[in-house]
Amino acid sequence: MMKQAQKLPADEKLPLSQSLPLGFQHMVIAVLSAIPVPLIVSAAVKLSAAQTMFFVSSIIFATGISTLLASLNIIPKTSPKLPMVMGVNFSVASVMIITFKQAGAIDAGFEIIAGSTMIAGLFCLLIGPFWNKMQRFFPPLVVGTNLMVLGVALLPNAFNWLMDKNAGQLTKSVNVSALLLGLGVFIFHVFISKYLKGFMGDISILVAIVVGTIVAALLGMTDFSAVNSAPWFGLVLPFHFGLPKFDATATLSFLIIMVLGMVELSGTSMGIHDISQKPATKDQFSKTFRTLGISTIFSGAFNAAQPTAFVANIGVLDLAKKKSRYTTAAAGFMLILVGLVPKFSALISAIPKPVLGGVGFAIFGAIVGSAVNILKPVDFKGNHNGLVIGLSIGVCMLPSVYPNFYGNFPTIVQTIFGSGILAGSLMAICLNLFFNFKELMKPASKEVVEIKDSEAEVETDRTAKGNNESLANQN
Repeated sequence: MMKQAQKLPADEKLPLSQSLPLGFQHMVIAVLSAIPVPLIVSAAVKLSAAQTMFFVSSIIFATGISTLLASLNIIPKTSPKLPMVMGVNFSVASVMIITFKQAGAIDAGFEIIAGSTMIAGLFCLLIGPFWNKMQRFFPPLVVGTNLMVLGVALLPNAFNWLMDKNAGQLTKSVNVSALLLGLGVFIFHVFISKYLKGFMGDISILVAIVVGTIVAALLGMTDFSAVNSAPWFGLVLPFHFGLPKFDATATLSFLIIMVLGMVELSGTSMGIHDISQKPATKDQFSKTFRTLGISTIFSGAFNAAQPTAFVANIGVLDLAKKKSRYTTAAAGFMLILVGLVPKFSALISAIPKPVLGGVGFAIFGAIVGSAVNILKPVDFKGNHNGLVIGLSIGVCMLPSVYPNFYGNFPTIVQTIFGSGILAGSLMAICLNLFFNFKELMKPASKEVVEIKDSEAEVETDRTAKGNNESLANQN
C-alpha cells in the first residue's frame, strides 16, 4: 500500500489495454509533427522519390529511438524517465536546405549534415550539466520571440506548397486547380477543428490531409507509383548516403540550432515535469540534455535531423488521465515499426503539395500561437521588449523575401543569415542582452530548480524509508 502511494504518475505501469491506445495517440501526433521537415527539405532541394522516402523513414525511426531513450532507462544514468515524445526540430529545416545547396550534391549534403548533427549532439552532452547557469539569458521574451520567428520563417513553405509545380517561380501565378484543392482543405480543416472533440480533435490535421488526398486522387492530382513499388519492410541503416563529413561553417550553424533547441527543450521539459508531477531537479534537467545529446548523435548517424520534444504531445499528455512514461515508450516502439515500413514513407511523400499547403497555415500558424502564449507574462511597459520582437521578425523575413540577399557575402554569413530562423533568433538573443543586460545579471532570489531540488530531497528521504523494491521496478 505504501509502495503504491509513493509511485509517481510518470512511473505508473499500465496494462497493454491502456498503454497501447494511449501510445497510438502519441504516435499519430508525433508522425504528423515529424513529416513537415523532410517534406519541406525535399521540396526545396528536389530530392528524388527514393531519397525522400528514406529521409522520412529515418526521421520517424530516429523519433522512435529518441522517445524510448527519454521514457526508459535504456542507457544507465542518462534518461529523465519522462513521458516525453522526442522528434525533429523545425528550426533545422532551413539550415539543412542551405547546407544541401552549398554542398552541390545530395549525397554530399547528407554527409555534411550527418557530421554537423553528430558534433551538435556531442556539444549538448558536454554543455548540458552547465545549462542551468545559462538559462537566465533565455527568458520568456527570447523563447517566445524565437518561437514566433520559427513560425513566421516556416509559413512561406505553405505558400510554396500551394504553388505546387510553380513554387519558387515568382513570375508565375498559382494553378487554379491547386488553389481550389488547397483552399478546400483549408476550409475543411477550420470546420473540423471547431466541431471535432477529443482524440479526433487532436488529429484534425491528419483528418484534413487524408480527406484532401482522397479528393485529390479522385481528381487525378496524385501519383502513387512510388507507393506501389515501395517494399513493405526496409532497414534504416546508419550512414546510408556515406560517411559523415565535417564542414566548419555548417557545423557552426547546427551548433546555433542546438542552443536554440536546448532553450526550447528547457521550457517543454518543465511543462512535462509539471504535468507528470515529477520533481524538476537539476539532475533531471541534466539527464534530459544527455538524452537530447545522445539522440542527436544517433539521428546524425542515421541521416535524420536534430530532435527536440514535441510540444503537440504535451497537449495529448495533459488531456489524458494517465501520465505514464510507459505510454510514450509504447509510442516509441510504434514509431520504430512505422519507420521500418518504406511503403508508409512513400505514401507520406505522395501527399499532394496543395493538400499540405491547405494545412500548412495551421501547422506553422500554431507555432506563432504558442509563441504568443509564452510572451503573455512579458512586461512591455517602459522598456524595449516590443522592439526586440519586431526587429527579430523583420530580420527573419529578409531571406524569405530576397533569397539571394547575402549572395555576395562570405559563406559563413550566407549560412547563418541566409536562414531566417537563425538570423531572427540570434537577433532576439543579442537585443535582449543589449536592452536588458542589467536585469539579466541581477542575482535571482531563488531559482525554481533549486526549490524543486529541495522537494526532491524530501521525496527521496520518504522513499528511502519505504520499500526499496519500487526503485528496482523502474526500467
